[in-house]
Amino acid sequence: MMKNKIQYSLFISLVFMFSSCMREEQRLFPESAALRMNHAVDNAKSVLIAQSDVNGWIMEYFPTNATEGYTFLMSFKSNTFVTIAGRNQYMPTYTTDSSAYEVIGDMGPVLTFDTYNKIFHLFSNPVDPSGGNLGNGLLGDYEFIIMNISSGNEITLQGKKRGTAILMHPLAQGQDWKGYFDLLDSMNTTIFNSKIPVMLTLQNSNEGDSIYYLKNGATHIFTAIAQNATDASAPGNNIPFIITDYGLRFAQPFAMGVDSVQSFKLSDDKNELVCTDEGKNAKITGPDLVSFYFDTTDANNMQWVMLSGPDYMSPAVQTIYNKMTQSFAGLNAPLSQIAFRYATNGGDMIYITTTKNQYGSLFFDKTQIPEGVQYLFKNTFGAGADNGRAFYNSCAGVADLMALFSSAFKIDYANSTSRLIPSYVKLTDVSNPNVWFVLKVQ
Repeated sequence: MMKNKIQYSLFISLVFMFSSCMREEQRLFPESAALRMNHAVDNAKSVLIAQSDVNGWIMEYFPTNATEGYTFLMSFKSNTFVTIAGRNQYMPTYTTDSSAYEVIGDMGPVLTFDTYNKIFHLFSNPVDPSGGNLGNGLLGDYEFIIMNISSGNEITLQGKKRGTAILMHPLAQGQDWKGYFDLLDSMNTTIFNSKIPVMLTLQNSNEGDSIYYLKNGATHIFTAIAQNATDASAPGNNIPFIITDYGLRFAQPFAMGVDSVQSFKLSDDKNELVCTDEGKNAKITGPDLVSFYFDTTDANNMQWVMLSGPDYMSPAVQTIYNKMTQSFAGLNAPLSQIAFRYATNGGDMIYITTTKNQYGSLFFDKTQIPEGVQYLFKNTFGAGADNGRAFYNSCAGVADLMALFSSAFKIDYANSTSRLIPSYVKLTDVSNPNVWFVLKVQ
């Protein structure tokens, strides 16, 4: 009898424990999974439409984690139509197109662009607009799982097929759509120039000054080479990124030891990109100026052109330049430009051209010194030798300018140039600070 009572008491206790757990489950999930999904879908739609009534959305889109990013502007309407705007290498002029969208319940709420949009579906179409990758196209997604909507209405998406992380955030009220792409173009040209090879430096002080050198930025896919890489010819890590209105953002966080970095804002002085990730102390800086000058003047397709005027030449240099200008004009061959450049068949030279397409080359010895460059005129002439000699012997000011150039010069940043891409430099005579001039890279 006692045994039965004990067993009955244990049974009752288990029933109460189970019912208590069930009540806890009910408190955690007061609604069914289907109802919770419906609410998530309705909330996502309302957020998309509400911000569209303000000025729309910016989508920072990566077709895959291995490709550069592209920007789209989007406006969602309650009638399930979306207007999308874009401008990129596949669609060089600003273009808009409208098509259908929907937010559905699937693997969570999913944003799907379910009718063809000539701007957006270009990236998920199996036809590659550049003519390659037949049958696969640009490998992009057109359906995205909505992973999170923050309190500030920033939306994190994940490509349903590729798993690529996509970010959406509100476009500022009053910002013209076409003008936004102009902002991106301006940011891009501030940081990069496809005609000028620049190696940037990514430095993370949180990791004991872990350093990577970043090449090929103009392609929007950095090649990152660790400072301590044992093999200088190693291919390095590829870091795709997207240009933003504040700077740039990597497709994925880039690991630097146990730390990682992703978003960078252009500093107010436009001289560096500073990491904006919380708790991160990293930045991207420009090249060493002296090394950059030597790298560009040693490239056969690059040259540094002298600029004329009080902002670009000291009076001592301007006097000689004016003498040359008058002399060339008197010969009915107006001076076009004077440039420092490199020729594989002769080395460093001053390259003088006229508006009559005449040119003359005068060669120099060039030596890198800690603060800049040492030039020495060799009194030799290269391609266009007859013109080079004629310019030197017959045109007033040319011999004076070669004598002035035969000196040591300190290389500084010109006031108008960014440290990230120093397209202007100021050369000042080490022995005579009254002799200085500004060069622009071409």
